[in-house]
This record gives sequence, C-alpha cells and structure tokens, in this order.
Amino acid sequence: MNKLNVLKEKLISIHKWNQERWLIVSVITSTVSIWFSLILTFWGEPLNLISVFNNKRIFTWLGLILTCIAVFFSLLFAVAQKCYEYQELNNNKDKMKLKVLQTIDNTTNEIYDRKYITLLEQIASITNNIIKAPKIITKPKEQLKQIIKCLNESLCKILTYNDYKINNNEMYVCLHYNFPRQSEEWYLSESLFSERNISTDELLSNSSTFKQIINSREDLIFFNSKEDARKQNKYIQDEEDQYDENHNLKGSIACYKIQIIFHSIVYINAIISFVTYSKKFVNTDDRKSIDIVKYNIKENILSVFKKRFNIELCLLYIMKLNEIENQNLEIKGQASA
Repeated sequence: MNKLNVLKEKLISIHKWNQERWLIVSVITSTVSIWFSLILTFWGEPLNLISVFNNKRIFTWLGLILTCIAVFFSLLFAVAQKCYEYQELNNNKDKMKLKVLQTIDNTTNEIYDRKYITLLEQIASITNNIIKAPKIITKPKEQLKQIIKCLNESLCKILTYNDYKINNNEMYVCLHYNFPRQSEEWYLSESLFSERNISTDELLSNSSTFKQIINSREDLIFFNSKEDARKQNKYIQDEEDQYDENHNLKGSIACYKIQIIFHSIVYINAIISFVTYSKKFVNTDDRKSIDIVKYNIKENILSVFKKRFNIELCLLYIMKLNEIENQNLEIKGQASA
C-alpha cells in the first residue's frame, strides 16, 4: 500500500513538473500526438523509422524504440494528469468536509458557551438565595464518566504516531473536583477505570504532581518522564508504577487544572490527571518534540473537552446545592417537630 502511495506521489510530481514547464511538455505531447498519423506515415521511411519488407511496412529498431518512448510518455503524462485530478478532487472534498466540520464545531462551541454562562448565572442566583436549586435529572456523574472515557481515547489517538502507539488500557485518566464554598474536600469522579491506590493525603502532599498544579499559575503540568518528576520531588509513586532495568520510573504524568469562576468567585476546582505506566507520552527525550505534543494536547484536546467538563461540573454543583437545601429542610422539619 505504501509503495502504491509513493507511486501516486511520483506521478503527481511529474504532472506538477509538466505544469511548470508547459512549453517543453507541449512540444513533446504535440510530437506524440502526430507520431503515428503524420511522422510515421509520411516520413517513416526517409527517417529510417520504417522499412519495407515483402511489401509490408515494419518498424526499424530505431523506429520501434522511438515509438515505445512516444507511447510511454503519452501514457505517463495521461496517468499523471489523472492522478493529479483525482487528488485535487479528494482535496476539495476534504476541504469542504473540513469547512463543514469547522462550522459545526464553532456552532457547538457557541451552544456550549451559552449553556455554560446560563449555568453560572443560575449558580450565582442559587448561592445568593435568589432562587432555589432545581433537581438535576441529567445524571452529570454518568456524563462525566463518558467524557473521561472519550478523553482517554482522544489522548491515546493524539499520542499515536508512526510505529509508536499508546493503547486505551495503557492510559489512566481521572478527574478530581471540589466545591470550595462548601468544603475543601476533593472528590474523585466516577470513571470506567479502576481507582489507583493513592490516599487523599498523598494526593495533596507537597511532593505530588496534583499539588503542584493546584499551586501553579499554569493550567497544565506535563512530565514526559515520571523519573524526572520524582527527582524534582513532584511525583508520588503508587503501586501501579513500573521500573526499567536501572530502577528508573517508567511512564509519564500530566495534570490539567480547571477553575469555574464567576464574578471573581471560585465555585468549582477540578484537576484532570492522565498517566501512563509502561510507556512515555512521547517516545523521545527531544525537548522540541515534547513541547509540540504538549501544545497539541492542551490546545486540541484539553481545551475542547474543558467545555464539556465545565457544563457537567456546573450541573453536578447545582445537584450538590439541591442536596444541601433538602438536608437543611429536613433538619428544620425535625427541629420543628
């Protein structure tokens, strides 16, 4: 299949070369077009391209070679043109498809943004006792579980290149969140992945990557090497960790911070952690390559998923506020009884 693609690329290059040197190619193609009808018919014998034997006209060696060359170039140019036209047709289709997808993406993002703003206004009204917290029936916890699954798949896809691949089961993604106006307690969102054996104290330890992102002004901390993070006292090992023959930690870790703020009030904090245990995110120590992958993950994956996380986290917070209101009503009811 690769050889066929290489051949197509060569043919397309030939056609592009033809377009750049149109005068020379025009002379060649014109010669080819009149080769049989004019040159061989009228000048074949004088030019020693045709000989007569037993009243039959046959090619001389020179005539046969030149005819084969003429046929070859004629076919080559024709096939090259068809390959080029086919590529251009597909490119136009791809451009149109991309344009449609971009339009859909922009429209979807606009819908997400409007819904997000509406939810923020609703949260502000609830916390200011202007309205009551409504009952949420859209199951935000279940939605978050599916979003985490899709994020895992997208991260694995963007980290797969050439002959290097990270499978879905080789990447662990989790989401921790808290509601600082209610408490400092962190919750682990439900996911399709089994929980890693790490306590809340370890999670919030000063030497954890999680704690580093909480205290950082940046929204993404990215360690392509867990060993480097450990040496900088920015990673706490867990039972799932693996080591190479030199007893260095394998794998990578990154944390992405989301803060939901409205009118300078922080309502929700969330940290997305994604970890590998046997393979690195980037199969090289080249700083430039790592920075490119980090940029692509942040701009093309995390920033896109952030919009969906924001909405479900807001709904989850409203659900929490509704639970608090119901608990307060029960307490008041018991007190009055």
